[in-house]
Amino acid sequence: MAAAAGDPGRRAQQLEYDPKTGQWIEREPPVPGTPPGDLQLARQAFAREDYAKAHRKIRKWLKTYGEQEMLYPEALLLRAEVEIARGDYYQAHKHLQEFLGQYGGTELAERAAYYEFVVAEVFLSGKRRKWLGMRLLNATDTGVEILDEMPNAYPDSTLAQEAIKTKADYYFGQSEFTLAEMEYANLVEEYPRSQWVRYAMRRSAEAALASFGGIDFDDAPLIEAEDRFSHYLARYPGSAEQEGIGQILQQIHAQRAAKEFSIGQYYERTGHLRAARFYYGSTCDNWPDTIAASQAKQRLATLSDADQPPQEQAAPPETESAS
Repeated sequence: MAAAAGDPGRRAQQLEYDPKTGQWIEREPPVPGTPPGDLQLARQAFAREDYAKAHRKIRKWLKTYGEQEMLYPEALLLRAEVEIARGDYYQAHKHLQEFLGQYGGTELAERAAYYEFVVAEVFLSGKRRKWLGMRLLNATDTGVEILDEMPNAYPDSTLAQEAIKTKADYYFGQSEFTLAEMEYANLVEEYPRSQWVRYAMRRSAEAALASFGGIDFDDAPLIEAEDRFSHYLARYPGSAEQEGIGQILQQIHAQRAAKEFSIGQYYERTGHLRAARFYYGSTCDNWPDTIAASQAKQRLATLSDADQPPQEQAAPPETESAS
């Protein structure tokens, strides 16, 4: 049965949002056999989530009318939307790259870049590319490449900031903390007014701390983490106190002290006592309120006692012989 003229579902498909007025306006019904009408029919199928039908219609539109038609760029973007909805992410990426290569300077380019961002997020989530119909190829590298391009192509856009943040979050989630720290720091440096600055400052400090491998490894990440947490504390003092940043800094001090003390232990074991005393003393001077400082004081005392020459034993007093 044909839909009634007052059918709200059908009427909703004929409404179009006008960003200039902020209102929904009613479109004329699509006229089949014309570029605008056939494109609108494809859009309606997409709106109904009939993606297979929308895909057929948009492919037919592109073949029928070609790139000489004024609506061709809009049709290309609709094709990418349909492919994303169908889960054909790599195909969408391929077509979006072609679109940006041809229409990179137009007002539609940022919309295409947003669709690329959506594809990148999917790739970084672990979605695999299809090869010969099978999902075999890991697409995370492609996702990172997409995000890498956005700050260069759209440096003044929110999308560029989102791209850096998303990439940093991906690295953090993969425990690639050094890369994550660099990306978060890059976001803070390049976009100091971004809504993500506070988040990125905290995360860059956490990434630096997480990259410390333990007292047997270089303590450069600890020094970097201390610096980043200190800057965060200075910029957001009230909130940082609630977040326990002071306690985190105390933990970092304890770890740095333990690292310094372990160096002293190494030199003591290898017989370089002068160097051992230096590092034990440095531990006490720089981190006096730590457990490592207490241990260092004990070792200094022990080494000091070992340096003392043994005292001569006093001879027993002579006794008078009995007469």
